Amino acid sequence: MNDELLTELRRLQKTRGDLSAFSSHDDFLPWSDEIPPLLEFDESLCNKFVFWADHVKSAYRMGRSHHDALGECIGVVNQAIKKLEIRASSNIEPHQTEPASDLCYPDKITLKWLYQHVPWSMWVGFIGVLITTFSLGIVFSETELYNSLKPSSEISNVKTKT
Repeated sequence: MNDELLTELRRLQKTRGDLSAFSSHDDFLPWSDEIPPLLEFDESLCNKFVFWADHVKSAYRMGRSHHDALGECIGVVNQAIKKLEIRASSNIEPHQTEPASDLCYPDKITLKWLYQHVPWSMWVGFIGVLITTFSLGIVFSETELYNSLKPSSEISNVKTKT
């Protein structure tokens, strides 16, 4: 199976930077349609190829330069060929990647659980927000607006005496 994929990808292989690889945009379109089914053995390469092929098509429609995206498409095909060659030379069977397991939430979130599962950058940000809020509170307490809103202590003392 891998040998068939490798042979077919080599047949469709182009050289990166070769501006004569496709005589027109119409030559690129069938080529870009043939590649994704061959890249299904590696989902990330397939997604990259589809992304760059779409970029070539949209740039062409807008009349912009699409040579960089075209080079990326060719590069993805070359990476796939290299990956299959390495796999064939080492006789390693393709492995299925396991889907990332979701984080299991406990019944009760404790400080210990937060300490173990929350990244340090989040803790630093949280402490930074607390310090900033406290500092802004102190600064605001010294403004005229705060003093005009706060009843003066002399008026409060007079009212309590009478």
